Amino acid sequence: MSQRITPPWGRHYPPYQITALVRLLQRKDVPAGAVLAGTGLDAAALDDVACRTSVLQHLAVWRNALELRAVPGLSFELGRGLHLPDHGTYGLMLLSCESVDDYFRRAETYQGLVANALALEARTDGGDALWVLGDGGDRELPDGLRIFVLEQQFAQLVTQLHDLLGPEVRPTLARFAYPAPAHRAMYAEQLQCPCIFGWHRNELHFGGELLSMRPRLANAFTAAVLQSACEGLLAEVEESPGFAGKVYQALRLLPDPGAGMKAMASTFKMNERTLRRRLAREGTSFSNIADQVRHSVATQHLQRPDASVEQIALITGFSDSANFRRAFLRWTGMTPAQFRRQHQERRAHPHPWTLRGENASVSLAAP
Repeated sequence: MSQRITPPWGRHYPPYQITALVRLLQRKDVPAGAVLAGTGLDAAALDDVACRTSVLQHLAVWRNALELRAVPGLSFELGRGLHLPDHGTYGLMLLSCESVDDYFRRAETYQGLVANALALEARTDGGDALWVLGDGGDRELPDGLRIFVLEQQFAQLVTQLHDLLGPEVRPTLARFAYPAPAHRAMYAEQLQCPCIFGWHRNELHFGGELLSMRPRLANAFTAAVLQSACEGLLAEVEESPGFAGKVYQALRLLPDPGAGMKAMASTFKMNERTLRRRLAREGTSFSNIADQVRHSVATQHLQRPDASVEQIALITGFSDSANFRRAFLRWTGMTPAQFRRQHQERRAHPHPWTLRGENASVSLAAP
């Protein structure tokens, strides 16, 4: 079973986090309509069990919250208030895991069921168990929104360990890939651990001894039933990508991932204006999707030691390797050479959490 992360354009996610933020701000006398402005949602929609939202709608709500209530600590307050049962079937499955090791693996594998703006990766380092957040993807967000999302997700992960083991469990260290903000003192208070800024990535560490601990509500049968339900939900998400997802898939199938909008519009038997309008309805654009396709193709080929950067630049539709390098740095925050070196290091030191059968081992790390 490999890690699967849902593309951001589809409306697949119950509005748990949006609802929590709306209610939090309502207690601070901010009306729901203002928080939901520009999202196509209203307060009644949040009470509908059939309501589904996209990551883009979550980002719009978080952006609204920053404009309406730009005070330090709001993100921490939101994250600390989001408990595992607030995430539906996914959260209940994690709550019933038989060990914290199991929680880490399942949280990573099924994260496509939660509208997180940043991907989670479980790792070990020097005896610690840790979460790595975003690993470069957060650089595409505006600074204020990026920090809000990171603070919220860090606080949420602390709350999840409290849900599993009790409030006495604390992280050992948090590291952030940005300079210390003016409210840096709030970090140690909210996350209950030392915090380091200006690191090369975003990390949240826990003592490795936690991995073998049994959560308070562990139940093997319940976990298995809920995992099966999560598999079905994840399959539904992956089979209903929306129009933007279909454009992404079609572009991946073309021999030239750098194909223009005209070629793609022809594939769908429509003009460019109609293609642009339909993508705009889903909160994205052809250039954004083309960038994601090129990024995906590039990272796939960079994992081949026999492919040169010049060859990959041509394969991904760039006129020269310099333009490709600049684009790759923008996508990932690292050069193609750095990405290739990191991939080689990961192959030399595989992900520590694997599912081992009688004759094979199936890695839970991202490919």
